[in-house]
Amino acid sequence: MRDLALKMVYDSIKHRVNVSYENYAAGLKDWDCLPLVERGEVIGGVIVKLNELHIGYGKRPKASSLRKHIKDILNRIIRKYGHAVTAVRKDNPSGLKFCGRLGFYQYGELGNQLLLRCDRSNYD
Repeated sequence: MRDLALKMVYDSIKHRVNVSYENYAAGLKDWDCLPLVERGEVIGGVIVKLNELHIGYGKRPKASSLRKHIKDILNRIIRKYGHAVTAVRKDNPSGLKFCGRLGFYQYGELGNQLLLRCDRSNYD
């Protein structure tokens, strides 16, 4: 399931990055990739390392299903580390809006990336 979830995360961003799937997967070998499952089918994944997470999906999930998965993972990270971080490209307004709904706010920029932090999930 990890491989399928990781491939779906990659497929959701491959149009924005210039890296092959093989190099992408090799770069994430020491990250956890938690499958997003809806009705018994893998629809995407959440990649996690320490307090950093990134979300991608191949099939558009129902909002309530996605919130439940993300809520559990996000709250677990916040409990353990005090906050969670992620990054969204400046040319991805829907990703920024999604993260904002979860409780992330911008704390910096790095090149074309907006650096986001969440101290408390909007979905406790």
